[in-house]
Amino acid sequence: MDLGIIGIVVAIIIAILLIKLIKFGLKMVLFVVLAAVVSLTLWICIAQPNMHEPFSVNTVEYLFKINKDGSMTTTKQVTETVIKDKEINN
Repeated sequence: MDLGIIGIVVAIIIAILLIKLIKFGLKMVLFVVLAAVVSLTLWICIAQPNMHEPFSVNTVEYLFKINKDGSMTTTKQVTETVIKDKEINN
């Protein structure tokens, strides 16, 4: 009986240690990935700050209206947003 209890206690302690080790390992991996992403972003911003040309964004909205007779009408609305940078255009 004592051997079974000792085995269960040892199994629980090993499980807890494995969970702690895995969590610590994941934290280290995530920290390294985060540091690499931040470094790459800073390098791109410093090396080529004017990387993108001015661009536009089109937003398409469909409005649905149900009429009294049960029919449905749709209205399409397109909104265009143009983003320009003064430094690139000059």
